[in-house]
Amino acid sequence: MRHTLSTPKGRISTAKRVQTMPEDASLSLLTPVPEEKLQAWLKEFYGKKVEIEERELLRHRDLSYVERLKVRDALPASLIYKQVLPPWDIEQDLHERILIPSITNSAQLYMSAHYGEVTAMFLEDLGNIQVKDVATKEIAQRLGEDLAKMHRSYCYRTDELVHMNILSTLLPIDYVEFSAKLTRKLSGWKLASKSQAKSLKTLAATLAPRLAGEPFSLVHGDLYAENIIKRQERLFIIDWSWFTMLGVPLMDLATVTMNHPKNGALSRYCEEIIDAYCFEAGRDAQDVRRVLPHAETLSRLLFLNWLVERRSRGIMGTTVGPVDRLIASIVDELIERLAAIPA
Repeated sequence: MRHTLSTPKGRISTAKRVQTMPEDASLSLLTPVPEEKLQAWLKEFYGKKVEIEERELLRHRDLSYVERLKVRDALPASLIYKQVLPPWDIEQDLHERILIPSITNSAQLYMSAHYGEVTAMFLEDLGNIQVKDVATKEIAQRLGEDLAKMHRSYCYRTDELVHMNILSTLLPIDYVEFSAKLTRKLSGWKLASKSQAKSLKTLAATLAPRLAGEPFSLVHGDLYAENIIKRQERLFIIDWSWFTMLGVPLMDLATVTMNHPKNGALSRYCEEIIDAYCFEAGRDAQDVRRVLPHAETLSRLLFLNWLVERRSRGIMGTTVGPVDRLIASIVDELIERLAAIPA
């Protein structure tokens, strides 16, 4: 249910603030909602006025602002308080209408609210132990199994999810048209030459038949180890967002086994993840390994799409630098990947 509350008088309790993740100062960062609004929402959720004893800033970017709130004498004793702007506000619909926590191992959404364009969400606090920092062989195997179970479960819901019209859908038959739309924008911005645009279209046409036989399911879309939390013996997936879609689920397996800084220590256990995934999914591991590089390339093409989306919205920066510079590097990477695909 969406909550819209009037702003009460009074101020929020003073609390210790901890900042743990600095962001690129070149970005125009999201302006958090007024403190009195937060206090009103917390009162609505807890049924009484509560005192915040500690606030930990986890992320502050142009489209999102995330804190961990620890409250005194109330349960739950801590919450993840997330504020997002469009198109990141799709996360509310994901939690309310699509994600089943027992299947996706996602956080519970306790309450959502709105203030202007900002969507605020109060989520279950799963802790801060990221798998990228604590990965072991056993964790990798459990992750592979959990991921396969999730993909299998959502395979049976795809017709229902498509008709909800919440998630984007990308099938292999759509890759060429998808790439053509990207290249038209890149060419219009003079960020891709004619030969580069042609290569991107060729890449899409090359990937399509190689992924055409893959299942169709829910895809997290940004499944790096930093988005997987370990709490006791369970693994939880966080940050379901704009990247989440209906498509080829091997993209998730490819992303989480990619040699990428966001995967941290988990990168040492890629084979264990793949073997466990294939065993649980009933798939031949050798066949999956042949397809994974193509799924990984597709995930990079979708990352390029996110950069194009940002630029289309007039956002010229990212947390790692200017959009145009990053677009150029991803275009070059994708063309290199095309050259490496056997004929």
